[in-house]
Formats: sequence, C-alpha cells, structure tokens
Amino acid sequence: MCGICGVVRPAVDHALSETIDRMARALHHRGPDGSGKWVDSTGTVGLGHARLAVIDPAGGQQPMGSADERYVMVYNGEIYNFHSLREELEQVGKRFRTQSDTEVLLEAYGYWGATCLSKFHGMFALAVYDTMENELFLARDRTGIKPLYYATLDGAFCFASEIKALQELSARSLTLNYASLVDFLLLSYTVPPRTFFSEIHEVEPGSWLRVTRRGIERGTYWTWKREPADWSEPVSLEAGRRAILESLSEQLVADVPIGAFLSGGIDSSLLLAMLVNDLGRKVPSFTVAFGETSYDESPYAAMVARHLRTDHHEIRVPVGQGSLALIDEVLSQFDQPFGDSSAVPSYLMCRAVRPFVKVVIGGDGGDEMFGGYPRYGYADFARTLGRAPTWTLRAMLLLSHAVSRVSPSERVRQVQRLLRAADASGNERLLALSCYLFPEELQGMLTPSARQKTADYVPMLMGAGDRSRGVGGADFIDATMNTALPGDYLRKVDMMSSAHGLEVRIPFLGESVLACSARIPERWKYSVGENKRLLRKLAERYLPPAICRRPKAGFGFPFDAWLGDQGRRELHHQLCSPTARVRDIVSAGYLERLLRCFVEQRWDDLRISRYNLYQRVYCLWALERWLQRWSPNL
Repeated sequence: MCGICGVVRPAVDHALSETIDRMARALHHRGPDGSGKWVDSTGTVGLGHARLAVIDPAGGQQPMGSADERYVMVYNGEIYNFHSLREELEQVGKRFRTQSDTEVLLEAYGYWGATCLSKFHGMFALAVYDTMENELFLARDRTGIKPLYYATLDGAFCFASEIKALQELSARSLTLNYASLVDFLLLSYTVPPRTFFSEIHEVEPGSWLRVTRRGIERGTYWTWKREPADWSEPVSLEAGRRAILESLSEQLVADVPIGAFLSGGIDSSLLLAMLVNDLGRKVPSFTVAFGETSYDESPYAAMVARHLRTDHHEIRVPVGQGSLALIDEVLSQFDQPFGDSSAVPSYLMCRAVRPFVKVVIGGDGGDEMFGGYPRYGYADFARTLGRAPTWTLRAMLLLSHAVSRVSPSERVRQVQRLLRAADASGNERLLALSCYLFPEELQGMLTPSARQKTADYVPMLMGAGDRSRGVGGADFIDATMNTALPGDYLRKVDMMSSAHGLEVRIPFLGESVLACSARIPERWKYSVGENKRLLRKLAERYLPPAICRRPKAGFGFPFDAWLGDQGRRELHHQLCSPTARVRDIVSAGYLERLLRCFVEQRWDDLRISRYNLYQRVYCLWALERWLQRWSPNL
C-alpha cells in the first residue's frame, strides 16, 4: 500500500517541486514509512511517492530510476512473482541493485515495454516516465485492486492514487458529473472510468495510458472473459483448489508480519484454513462483532478460529453509540460520495488491525469468482420467468402490488423485484436486481434542475446495445466483475485500509484464480437455491459443517441501530436544514418523508426494506458531506 502522484506540464514550472510535495503529503496516510520525489531537469515533469515498506524496506525507495537512467517510476502495490521475473531478466543481462519488486517492475518495463503488464502477478498502479521520449506511461492491475486517477487541470496532466492529491493543482471548483450522480443514487457507487468530477477520470482496470506530445493513447492488456470448459464437478473442484492455493501461497511474500480477516463466512474461513493446514502458516485472525444479533457473524468467526487454533482478535462495535463524526471521518477518505455503509465497520476493523500487522489477507472476490451472490440465481430465474407471455407477467406484478398494500413484507418485495426483472431485458434486468432505487423513482426524488441535467441516463451494467431477454446469471457475473467489483467492493477495501497504512491482499483475485474461474462452468458455482456450491464442497475438507452450510450473509452493518435514536434525529435535522447542500439536488419533500421514516423506523410505510431505507439515507448523507467539502459546480 503506497501513494503515487505526478504532474506533466507543457512549460517550466519553478514551483513544481513544492506541488509534488503537497500532493505526496495528501497521500501520507497511504505510505507512512517514507516519501520521495523526482523532478526532471527541465522543471516540467515531477513524480511523488508515499511508501508503506513491505518488501525490501531498505532498498525499495521511490521514485526509482532504471539502471540505464532512461526511466523513472513510482508504483503502488505488490508484484508477487517478482523473483521469477528477476531471474528471467537476469538471464538476458539485467543487473539489480536492490531486492525489491519495484526494481524488477521497472526493468521489466524497460525490457518488454507495455507487454510486461501481462507478466505481472499482483496488484498495482504504476507510472513510468521515459526521459528519452518524454512520455508518461500509466497502468492499473487486472481487476482494479489499486486505484489510479488522472486529469488535465490548469493545463497540466496529473495523476494520483487519490483525488485529494489532484486537488492540490487547482484552486477552482470542479464540476459535478451528473451521470456519476445517477450511478451513485441507484447503485451506491460510481461506475469507472467516470468519477463525480467531470474533469477527473479513473484508469480502468486491466488498461494503460500513454501521455505523449501527440495526446493520450489508451490500451487494454486484460479483460474478464468467461470461457467455460466441459469440466465435471470433481475436475472443477480440484482445479479451483489448486488455483486458490497457488494464489494464496504467492501472496504470502513479504518482509513484515501478515494477518487475516475472518468474517466467519465461507470465503475468509476457507482461506485461513488453507493457510493453516496446507501452507503451515499460523497467522493472527481478526473479526468485527456487532451488538445486533441479526448482523453479528462473530460467533461463526470464533468457531473457525477455535477450529484452526489461531490467535484471534475480536473488534466490538456496540449499537446505539455511533456518531456522525466517525461517519464523516470514513466518508472523507473517498473524495467522492460512497454509499456502501459497510465501509464503517471496514474502517474500524482496519484501524484495530494495523497495530498488529502491516499486511492482511482478505476474502474479497470469492463471491464474484465462485457464484456467491444470490442475485446470480435470481437472474437465471428471471430469465426463465421472462419466457412467459408479457400480459401474464404484468398481471402477476399488479397482483403483487395489491398484496403489498395489505402485507408489505420483505418476501412480497422480493417477488415484486423478481417479476420486474423477468419483464425487463438486457441491462434493465440486471439493474432491476441490483439497484437500491429504481430509475423512475428519480423523478420524485430530484429537484427540477437536477432532473433536467440527468436526462434519461441509466447505469450500464452490460453492453449498451444488448436488450436480450436471455440475459441471466452468467451475464450478471460479467457485470459484477466490470462494475461493482472495482466501483464498490475493491474501492472500499483500498480506501479503508489505506486510511490506516494497511495493505490488504486478495487471493481470490489472483491470476491463477481468475483464469481458473473463467473456465469453471456456472452450474458448479451456483443455482437458484444454492450459492458458492464449489467453495462449500471445498470447505467441507477444512471447516466445521455449521460454517459450510451457512447461507450468504454479506458484510452488513446495522447503521440505523448503531446511530441510535439521537443520532438518527441529528442526521434528520442536518439533511432537512435549509442550509443543507443536498437540497440543491434532492427535493425537500422526498428528504422529509424518507428521513421521518428513518427516524421512526417505519420502512414499511415506503414499501422498502429496513436495509434499503438506511442505505438510501446513508447515500444522501454521503452526498451532503461531499457537497459541503468540495463545493462543486452544479
């Protein structure tokens, strides 16, 4: 975990060195172990770095120059197979001065150029400046574990690991991107490559940018692509086991202690079990415990820890004692609105873990790779239902609405969503199964000015031209890999861990697992009634039956109960205040009704679930705090 930044200007800037210093200071939390900068002799190019020392603490300082002095690089992440790459480069005459993966990465780029990206096993965001050609090269890892933003501000091309560092280049207010606003209100996150700022973009996962005198060139070196093989279940199970073990073993490379997150679910529990039983590594485990039983997975985590005899640490989060100040602390890390409320317990977990270890193994990616989300099965079921005559689906939907007025239960709401998805096609089907807010609800939510600027835009979770009624769970896997994974889950992990100088490694997104999962037939991953079929069978070899049979729980957070009555009333007061910035975007009537139900815990009045209600409120609070902090042009 590090922070990188840089600026390329068309003319000499005598203050460039100070600018790089300011940008690096804005990223200090990502790399508290040291900082460095490089400014070229012309005063037009500068690179900065904030370092978390994990591999070769003494020799891996950045920015780093190549042996021939042609290239200078800053990089954030870890290359796990750098030893084998180093041997390959030594065979062609390359010589190394350090034991770091940074130098291997730099010399690999000098020798192979952009094709080196396909050789890297790891997580990374990198920038290489070619002093001979006066070109800047940026690249990001396959799935987007490490962030990288760029913009042209006040005539300068700039990049950074976080948007807050880019803010150092321009005193003027930036402009709200209304497409990203819709993404956020419907999904709770922004869809790359857009950000909430019209002027700032993300380097997309699996892609690169080259900034030259002629402009910006773009390329892609990896994309997620399913290529299911005709594998039996036993063959798929063994292939999956080998791939996970290979990735997990590879990601243990470090010169500092390593720990493991443990939720008590299948993913994190299986990784910890393989660490202990297959690789013989005893690592401390960490979990978060909530005071509300329906959200508390800590008893299952404790069961796994006892079974594996780990040094287990439990971080308790009592309900009724939450504060808006803590939420603001969390939200300020993201630099743009982020509506996934599980960021709060993630933040608390990372804060508690950091005094023990610098590196921790996380279970993220298992749901994406191995069919963990129930929505995959629902999408297949919706596809089957969608073959019924349209009039039948519409009649069933009308009937469900009538039933919901009498009995507004969560089961009825789920049926309504499923029927809606069945009646839709293509992108609209996937959106119906994943959004917190349906697109037509924006009409009653937004102010007239905001409605006009959002027009008829809706998020694209899959190809814009695909309106097929044959869309199902496999398409949802693709959409999740391309949107929710980099936009929500990985962004949350990176920002919450980097806030405390903690590095999280994600074996389920290792190259061997990505390649294997793309070949495993979907029928061995999930069905309408069962998720993560293959991982459950694998877990039976390592874990107690109670863990293997557990239904998907997710990393939920009882936001409403955690705030307590007083906290909910304070949030209501601030969002409904005449001075609230969110009122420029969201209508006062919508705010009042939503927040009154939130305070009084009456989600049935809105015909939505408790979770949906507090997620909507959390999103609006995130939007309000962002508007106040950044004051964008609306």
